[in-house]
Amino acid sequence: MPSQKNYLRPALTDLWQGIERRELWVYLGWRDVKRLYNRSVLGPFWLTLSMGVMVMGLGLLYSQIMKVDVAHYLPNLAIGLIVWGLISGVIIGACNIFTAAGGSLRQIRMPLSIHIYQFVWSQVLTFVHNFIIYFIIIAVFQINPGWSALLFIPAVFLIVLNGVFISLILGPLCARFRDIPMIIASVMQLAFFMTPIIWSAQTLEGRGLVLDANPFYHFVEITRDPLLGGTGTLANWGACIGMTIALGVVGIAFFARYRARVVYWS
Repeated sequence: MPSQKNYLRPALTDLWQGIERRELWVYLGWRDVKRLYNRSVLGPFWLTLSMGVMVMGLGLLYSQIMKVDVAHYLPNLAIGLIVWGLISGVIIGACNIFTAAGGSLRQIRMPLSIHIYQFVWSQVLTFVHNFIIYFIIIAVFQINPGWSALLFIPAVFLIVLNGVFISLILGPLCARFRDIPMIIASVMQLAFFMTPIIWSAQTLEGRGLVLDANPFYHFVEITRDPLLGGTGTLANWGACIGMTIALGVVGIAFFARYRARVVYWS
């Protein structure tokens, strides 16, 4: 029986060769986003418009329901929804990476990781389009986050890196078991309401297990807080870094073990 080391070396080579061919997956990722809006007037900026309408509608509604100042609530909601769009988009979409690419996997010999990088890059492009809303928000409400906003960069990097790692797991797993994407979609729908996006973490007394055990809370917080002038807590950053390391180890090991079977499952 082949050792784990024999599985690991080809997988690491695959991941590195995918990085080396970044011109290919950068182009393919941009094409995937652009293709959704062919012949439309605004093109991919329909992503920004639809997100902006949702932010405005939910912001005005829930600020009245919760009886909070819209100038405080709307920026928190807007950034939360934008970040959640990246997180949920990566996790839900990762389930279909290899099943959607089944034809090319069987016809073209190239590193499997290219499909993962292409998908994650397309999600980053969607996030960038939606992020335009943040600049509108800070202009309207005159928010000056200061230099702490630079912490947004490593926060997004951690989210993207975790997106690659989770794709290494969910891509092969969902190609093998086709019921899992529906389960993941249901779990993410529940996680949205369990994460302080449309509600504030301060409303939970003591914050408790609901927040501390929620990985999405920590990733949203380290991204949102710097954009509003904060830094995120050490607990938030520590949890995110720890989860990144753990998910990276599991993701690479899982991809190494089942990488050779993906073509047959897709």
